Amino acid sequence: MKKIGRNEPCPCGSGKKYKHCCERNAEADPADSLARTSSRQSILQYLQAAVEHHKRGNLSQAEAIYQPILQLDPNQPDALHFLGLLARDAGRIDIGIELIRRALKFEPNYVEAHNNLGNTLRQQGKLDDAIASYRTAVKLEPRFAEAYGNLGNALREQGRLDDAMINYRKALSIQPQLAEIHCNIGIVHREQGNLEDAVSSFRKVLLLKPDSAEAFNNLGNVLVEQSKFEEAVSSFEKAILYKPRFPEAYNNLGNVLRELGRLDEAVAGYSRAIELNLGYARAYSNRAYVLWQQHKADDAVIDYWHALELCDDSDIKRSFTDCIANVYCDHDIPRLHALLVRAISETWGQPDDFGNPAVSLIKRDCAIREHLDGMKTAHAVGMSCQELFGKFESSKAGFAAVFNNELLRALMENTPVCDIELEQFLTSLRYWLLQIAIAEENVAGKVRGDGREWQEEEDLFWCSLARQCFINEYVFSYSAEEYEQAQRLKAQVAAARQANRTIHPLSLAGAAAYFPLRSLPFAERLLDHSWPDSIAALLLQQVQEPLKEERSLSHLPSLTAIVDDTSCRVRNQYEENPYPRWIKLPLRAGSESVDRYLSDLFPYARFEPAASPEHRNERVKDAIKVLVAGCGTGRHAIAAAQRFKNANVLAVDLSSRSLCYAKRKTDELCVRNIEYAQADILNLDSESIAARGSKLFDVIEAVGVLHHLSDPLLGWRKLLSLLRPGGFMRIGLYSEYARSNLAFAQRFIAQKGYKPTAEDIRTCRQEMMSLENADTFRQVLSARDFYTLSECRDMLFHVQENRYTLPHIKEDLRELGLIFLGFSIGRSTANQYRQRFPDDVPQTDLDHWHIFETENPDTFNTMYLFWVQKQAAAA
Repeated sequence: MKKIGRNEPCPCGSGKKYKHCCERNAEADPADSLARTSSRQSILQYLQAAVEHHKRGNLSQAEAIYQPILQLDPNQPDALHFLGLLARDAGRIDIGIELIRRALKFEPNYVEAHNNLGNTLRQQGKLDDAIASYRTAVKLEPRFAEAYGNLGNALREQGRLDDAMINYRKALSIQPQLAEIHCNIGIVHREQGNLEDAVSSFRKVLLLKPDSAEAFNNLGNVLVEQSKFEEAVSSFEKAILYKPRFPEAYNNLGNVLRELGRLDEAVAGYSRAIELNLGYARAYSNRAYVLWQQHKADDAVIDYWHALELCDDSDIKRSFTDCIANVYCDHDIPRLHALLVRAISETWGQPDDFGNPAVSLIKRDCAIREHLDGMKTAHAVGMSCQELFGKFESSKAGFAAVFNNELLRALMENTPVCDIELEQFLTSLRYWLLQIAIAEENVAGKVRGDGREWQEEEDLFWCSLARQCFINEYVFSYSAEEYEQAQRLKAQVAAARQANRTIHPLSLAGAAAYFPLRSLPFAERLLDHSWPDSIAALLLQQVQEPLKEERSLSHLPSLTAIVDDTSCRVRNQYEENPYPRWIKLPLRAGSESVDRYLSDLFPYARFEPAASPEHRNERVKDAIKVLVAGCGTGRHAIAAAQRFKNANVLAVDLSSRSLCYAKRKTDELCVRNIEYAQADILNLDSESIAARGSKLFDVIEAVGVLHHLSDPLLGWRKLLSLLRPGGFMRIGLYSEYARSNLAFAQRFIAQKGYKPTAEDIRTCRQEMMSLENADTFRQVLSARDFYTLSECRDMLFHVQENRYTLPHIKEDLRELGLIFLGFSIGRSTANQYRQRFPDDVPQTDLDHWHIFETENPDTFNTMYLFWVQKQAAAA
């Protein structure tokens, strides 16, 4: 299309030169004169005028010319093309695509239109179609650098980083000075983990465009990943200097200032980002995180609330979870109650992450607090369950706030309630439920004795309570009389089911609060009936899901014999008490290579890359082979399967019941890259796993397993023999220091003669919770594992347990020839260690860590959790 010269006649027909008419006067409208001409040359000139308007952003004037052109010539490809771009820029993407495709119908070799069609399709998220359009453009014009760059962008968005890089380099071979392409190459290098190459690319951009705010911003992000925080601050400040209204740069500046501990300045950076973009959800979330660190919880929660209103983003939910996990709130915080209900129900994290904050808010509820205080007084004067039940009945109306508390219900349905006061309260309410269920002959009737139909809020609460009892494996205590009443109710329900008589829903809830419904004869017949939603959920938990596990037992593969005496005893424990019985798990698709994951986790660690240099951190063609040794009920295996890109996981355990639980939960979550099998670590070898596709693994995880073996070092050697040279291990071992309080409790149990039976565990727990012993066992009572039967057994009644110190681990690593990469620890612990031992930058000196632990015995209160690498084979 011929460009109109400034001294040529204006196509509007005014007789003036173009520079004195439509070029200078954006308000001149040549569309009025367009109808007076039909020559092709005039149409092209008018089209040029429309394009000028388009370039200047005068979209309405441009459209006012495009449309009449198409009335004169409906097949005019330039007008169709540019009108399509105008529609796209106005947000009417579907119309834009249709118009550009019409242009290509009449001019199939229109290179720019193919390129812009690709851009529009990419904007719509149709990457495959966009890539096809770009490929057509470069086929028609092999020296079209812009199209090669756009093709690279689409391939990068698909995660095809190698292919993206090829096309970026083609673009540069045509136009070496394209700063945008150098910038995109830097972005790819960063995504591949090639940080030095990324820095080099962004510096090339700055040689070409010294005032490029985007390049300074991207460079700052890479410098942060290299832990060059001061340099990153300088880079972000330059980005802001050249582009003062750059919210992303202010946000990134806030991030690096947070890393440097300059929290007030970080908050100022986030606040400026929000001022510039009120819809910047990530800046609200980042500011919330820092405000939480500054103990400004109320302000932090408001920021999280705003962030989630703007963007329902998983990273924001994860940030909230990181802040709130295990925090005990000492006052009411507006909106936190609602956020916690969402977090638990929608699985923003593991439900037990929210246990402490939820418990603290529930206990601060005025109505619940009143009942808790009343119950405490009743216990102090020796009031029996029967008397307490009478007290509850007489004040029934006052329990509406308890029944309607969404947070309490969400907590009971998803995780053990880990609090003594609330356990005692729920134990008393369970007795009340039992009395309601048996007192009015509910089994055969459709309504309760007081003439009321199913009461949604109250009875929904009772079902939630029954689900809690199943989750904690009926750890609540009961008297002999209460247990006898519960047995009678169970028998009534069973008889009614066998006789096909009507069962009132509340009778099922009452029985389910004392016994799993699967234990009823003909329990599966309960599934044939139509029930309220809350009862249906109860039956899913206690009948359908256990049935699935039982049916999968016969299909479970076995890789080794289990003959070692200790292994047999450990297996029997977990057959009786599969551990842990978790309900929900957040799903996060693995997007990182092993190298990138470990580099992020341990930025200063030195290790041999898992991939060869030319393929490092790129899209992995072959799957990463992962062994999870001692997978239990599957939570660990699922996390491992999600951790790495293209991971294939073999998960083994001694206990068949644990494996069936794991298989059911894995199927529920639609995780397809895990295979479960029964095996003893001590008997695993390359032959036993050969049928699983490989004799060696890239990654082996053994968390909470080796310390339950009769010979942990032998088991560790066995696993090491299955790890390829240069492979990685994730290990979890009990700490002698952190578990010293548990050792005291275990000695108490041995002295009292308690056995690892359900009845003895209940009795032992009650003795530990008693007023005279509660302070002695304070640390035990604060442990989450205390509040379910199987976890309490695992913590205090285990048949085999070894505990470690860091000097012991250091010696084992030396003997096994393993390279220590670092501990998986929280940020606050890492910061404390850095302050104590600033010279140990990679934080890998186990002698220093031993000193730190002796000074802070609760550092590894869960266990020592760390990564090591097997030395690569000699060249």
